[in-house]
Amino acid sequence: MILPQKAYEIIRWIVVIVLPALITLYGVIGSTFDLAYTQQIITVAIALDTCLGTIFQISKINFDREQKFLEEIEGK
Repeated sequence: MILPQKAYEIIRWIVVIVLPALITLYGVIGSTFDLAYTQQIITVAIALDTCLGTIFQISKINFDREQKFLEEIEGK
């Protein structure tokens, strides 16, 4: 395990909850006030958040699979 569980959960919460909310907020404010490059910034931010979300989901699947395997070994 590279990250402690607590750090992992905090980063995952940021990626899954905070970043999408902030991207949406920026998009609404940027569109409302006609800020320059709003669409480009939102596109890049969504791509980054999607990439991070995918990495964390794959990591979670692998971790859960490993935990299940270890539990099966210990149970036998």
